[in-house]
Amino acid sequence: MNKLLISGGSRGIGAATVRLFAGSGWNVTYLYRHEALVTGDNITPIKCDVSDYAQVMDLKDKIPACDCLISCAGISLKGLVQDMDLDDYRNVMDTNFGGFYNLVKLVVPSMISAHKGSIIAISSMWGQTGASCEALYSASKGAVDAYVKSLAKELGPSGIRVNAISPGVIDTDMMSCFSDEDKEQLINDTPAGRLGTPEDIAKAAYFLASDGSSYITGQILGVNGGFLI
Repeated sequence: MNKLLISGGSRGIGAATVRLFAGSGWNVTYLYRHEALVTGDNITPIKCDVSDYAQVMDLKDKIPACDCLISCAGISLKGLVQDMDLDDYRNVMDTNFGGFYNLVKLVVPSMISAHKGSIIAISSMWGQTGASCEALYSASKGAVDAYVKSLAKELGPSGIRVNAISPGVIDTDMMSCFSDEDKEQLINDTPAGRLGTPEDIAKAAYFLASDGSSYITGQILGVNGGFLI
């Protein structure tokens, strides 16, 4: 049975991904920070703050070697750059990029030994183009994208593929700060004519984890309904 390790698996995109992989016969271990909200066959939740290097490294003897890592845990912070302080910077960067870095450190040794593996980061289109009033979030996702490309070059000879999914406007808890009017405007700006769903991203992740994408690595896959072209 294939094994998946995913962070941020308790809600939103992560929860949809956990359900899809587990329902397709994968053995899924997901990391959560606050509540374990997803249960079912082949699903094991583990409490872990991925921004904490020591907590992540402590998982080494608690989880099986995985065939696929999906780094999904992330936080958003809206506001003017002059209002952000050092704690804001550390919180966003340590979670969004640092969490990815920590998880890669955890899984790469066993993947190299097995000479196979797929690593997938859930990034954001704002990491590619930047977003006003979300500068720290955009910067953290831009760092994720750069790390993905570098890792793909470094780990490719070891049989490991590394890619990112770059979601557009996805209808999750992160959208709760937007009004209905804001959401309608975002829909109007999206050629596909709707907001994305967590399941849209989960399906893309499943493809990148599968043998069907065996010749794909170092890519930032946009799943944004045409918002960013």
